[in-house]
Amino acid sequence: MIGQNLVLKSAPDGYTFLLAGGSMAGARFVNAQVTYDVLRDFTPVSLLETSPFVMVAHPGVPAKNLKEYIALARAQPGKMTYATLGAGQMPFWNALLFNSMARVQAVEVQYKNFADAIVDVISGRVDYVFAPSALAVANKARLRALAITGGSRLAMFPEVPTMAEAALPDYDLPAWRSVMGPAGLRRDIVESLNAAIARALGSPDIRERLIQAGSQPAPSTPEDLSKRYADWILIFGKIAKETGLKPQ
Repeated sequence: MIGQNLVLKSAPDGYTFLLAGGSMAGARFVNAQVTYDVLRDFTPVSLLETSPFVMVAHPGVPAKNLKEYIALARAQPGKMTYATLGAGQMPFWNALLFNSMARVQAVEVQYKNFADAIVDVISGRVDYVFAPSALAVANKARLRALAITGGSRLAMFPEVPTMAEAALPDYDLPAWRSVMGPAGLRRDIVESLNAAIARALGSPDIRERLIQAGSQPAPSTPEDLSKRYADWILIFGKIAKETGLKPQ
């Protein structure tokens, strides 16, 4: 919120921009202090990339795939635990949607960073977490990867199915990042930066580095990014309503 508010209040001169996560579209559903309107108070520039998370579990849990895991969790409501980085972050939304769609009752355990969360899943102190794909791949020998949160499999993890393939049709909730400017940014500035981002993401070297990190380069027009935020506000709102989530 510090960065968002700084950009929100900055002059629209083309010198201050926000690297915005997709979860920004859902911020108002979890944080009562959020007063901005994403579509009114920021100027969309370009989508940068999408990066699905991977649901990983302690390998000692007696479930070899997502369907078995769901059955196991349903059989012991309130007993299983999952790690998040706190309300509003994508692992939180991923877990909220999973628990709702799978009809699973589990206990949230909040961490300050992914490193600590992964260590506790590996050790068995926590049952599952939605982790960045690169981190999941790096620890694949010590974790059980159950499913990908996006709509397609990852090139770096081809044997792991999507959530929709594995057990939950219509589950598609990847992380994504974009560049946003303050409201009132001139169109020529937006177009100049948008074109530069498209050229950069079209570079074979940059594309390969992003793919190796588990991201899919995805430049867009400002209009498409605006629509994406509008659509995702509805997605997060629907999840919040169905799960009874209230801003705090």
